[in-house]
Amino acid sequence: MLRSFRPFVLTVFLLAAAAVAGGSELGDRLDRELKGAWGVLEVEVYSACSGTYSNNEVGGSGVASKAPRRFNPGELVKLDKVKVKRSRVDLLMTRIEPVLVLRVDGPFELYDERHCQVQLIFNVPREVIKTGDVETVLELVRSAFTIHPSPEAARDSDDWNGREREPFPAVYEMTVARYAVWKAEEANIAIAARAAQALAEATNIVDHIDRDADYLDGLAAGVERMRSVTLGDCGVLVTARVSTYDRNPPSDQSSRWKDGYRDGQRLLFDLMLAERLKHCQVPVPRLP
Repeated sequence: MLRSFRPFVLTVFLLAAAAVAGGSELGDRLDRELKGAWGVLEVEVYSACSGTYSNNEVGGSGVASKAPRRFNPGELVKLDKVKVKRSRVDLLMTRIEPVLVLRVDGPFELYDERHCQVQLIFNVPREVIKTGDVETVLELVRSAFTIHPSPEAARDSDDWNGREREPFPAVYEMTVARYAVWKAEEANIAIAARAAQALAEATNIVDHIDRDADYLDGLAAGVERMRSVTLGDCGVLVTARVSTYDRNPPSDQSSRWKDGYRDGQRLLFDLMLAERLKHCQVPVPRLP
């Protein structure tokens, strides 16, 4: 049984190796023909415009995709990468003309400029991949993508649909300027509020200090422990909490000593935080 099984395994291995070799050769040739090419899409495509390539399966009846944003045929693209798989060829492309994507922050409507990426998926017979039949694959590709020598040539062609990035809204520069002022003011309000909270918590600890000797010894040890801590930069101080920096008290101390140790750490942390936050206020830009 084992002897008869070995030739079968060998046959499967050789067939798989041949398929891999054919796919690799085809991928190399397609890279030389297509990678970095500029062109115009002859099919509609869909993209999430989110920084990843959205799948677009090309078939006889059109393109199927779950991405939300639709683009008509005639889009300018650059071919970034070619992937050859067992029974398909994928073209990863970036559309040349960006889009404006609405973003709301507080009372402001802002627009981010994004380049939308698509992945055209061509289902290809396995035999074509195995034999490295580049002409058959290129014929499929050309049905959806017309290559041009440069982006300028693509724009000058009759294939281009003429779409360019939509303009920003009127007086948008003033909106951006007002937004910058609002962001700075909001940041300073948050910084001031956190500093006031830290001082209030420190005051509360001082008001409730116990004159018990064990507690006071623990308090001093906790303060000394927190002296060795370096707080983060301004970007994290507003949300900083003592639990990030404190340490548990030694297990061999009394309960009152441990209470003092915890309060000592909290006290110095709050005082350090309030002091550091004074220097975190950001300049508020002037309106033009």
